[in-house]
Amino acid sequence: MLPINFNPRKISDYIFHILLPVVAVWLPLLFLSLGLPIMPRITSTAEQLFNAFSFCMWCVLFVAAYREIKAHPGISFEKGIMILLPLLVSFFFLVLIVEHADQSWDYEQYENAFRAIVRKENPYNSGRYLYPPLFAQVMAYIYSVGKKLLDPTTINLWLFVFYIHQCAQLFLINVAYQLSSRFASRVGYSDLQNKLIVTGLFLFNFPLVRMLRLNQINLYVLNAILIALLALNRFPFLSGAAVALGGLIKLYTLSMGAPLVMMKKWRALFGAFVSGILIILLLTNFGRDLSLWKQFILFFLSFPSERESSIWIRNTTLLSLARNLARFTELPESIILPLVIISTLAVLTWIALRFYKREKIYRTLPSGPAAETYRNFGSLIDFSSVALLVTPSAWDHHFVIALPLALWAVALRGKDRPGWLGIAITCIFVLPSFDIFPFNYLRMFGVVVLLLLASPDFFLKSSEKYQQGS
Repeated sequence: MLPINFNPRKISDYIFHILLPVVAVWLPLLFLSLGLPIMPRITSTAEQLFNAFSFCMWCVLFVAAYREIKAHPGISFEKGIMILLPLLVSFFFLVLIVEHADQSWDYEQYENAFRAIVRKENPYNSGRYLYPPLFAQVMAYIYSVGKKLLDPTTINLWLFVFYIHQCAQLFLINVAYQLSSRFASRVGYSDLQNKLIVTGLFLFNFPLVRMLRLNQINLYVLNAILIALLALNRFPFLSGAAVALGGLIKLYTLSMGAPLVMMKKWRALFGAFVSGILIILLLTNFGRDLSLWKQFILFFLSFPSERESSIWIRNTTLLSLARNLARFTELPESIILPLVIISTLAVLTWIALRFYKREKIYRTLPSGPAAETYRNFGSLIDFSSVALLVTPSAWDHHFVIALPLALWAVALRGKDRPGWLGIAITCIFVLPSFDIFPFNYLRMFGVVVLLLLASPDFFLKSSEKYQQGS
């Protein structure tokens, strides 16, 4: 919805790129509420709602594409395609979201949690809602908004919550595309490389497609990581706030707090602390109702890691690898725990040594944007990626958060290691889903290869590529 070069100068830019998408979300609700004859009730309410949304948003994207072409008169067909690539990505994911507008098993667990909060019950009783309370509380709030604005006899209020969730997915994809493009620009991609590589990573991205099919929430995590990376130099408070917000949705982004502490990024840490406290205060009626957070802490302390990494070999974690290695090689089960502990410590030691080496090299570089880019991006990406290796839950759709690692590795090694980069990126993003041991761990293999390629020893030292990195 927002083109890659969105730089609003006139009020019409805001109308076309921000206000119109919001109108496109609300018009289908209005159509259904009014029972307009232009929408005969020949399908389910959900299908009607999403069909109307697809038409309204298609109109918005079409108008945006027309304005982009009109703003560049006389351009060639090839250049026109390059300018329109972000909008073509939006068209593609609009179709995908509408085609997958049915609730998955994963989303049912979210909804059970929302319903429990609305009924003032414990959302963690079933053991299937695995996240901090923030997301469930926000969705429960959306339910309360729908209760005030909509007639429940016309539109089911839980369908309304799901509809807003799906519309948000399209918005989040567009934001992720913009942020990924800005990140690629900051690490030295040319305009052509930027648009082609970022577009390719979005269109040929099985974890992203899988995530949309499961109505999952990893786009919030991806955007939080990208904002934390991009804002750290100029807006450290915002960077820390992104880490805190992402961590309150899913805990993965909190791993980025470790390098912030070790790099002594106090303003970013202050932003994370203040934002986290403020969000929790708002969600707990300023500390007067901590019941949900107590319930989450109790659940977290007894997290069902065995269930997450048992026969579900598609969950590619170190625990899953150790358990299935023992199962398929007939090793004693007593070896599983030592294997997990040793491998986890090995990964964490590896990441810590990478951080130490990067800090040592950083002190030898001339101060400036290039050195800060090398230090900040490298360290934060390392620690955000390690979550895919050491946590007890790393399903196919979680690997969407490896996108910054892929862009960083291509920037560092695209010229001298294109083959290995292609293999690793294919393993992570192009590989379909299957349950065949040990090939189900190829996504984990891809992350390890990208980390190896993005070693602190290999840094693009041409400062011209990082003029925008300050």
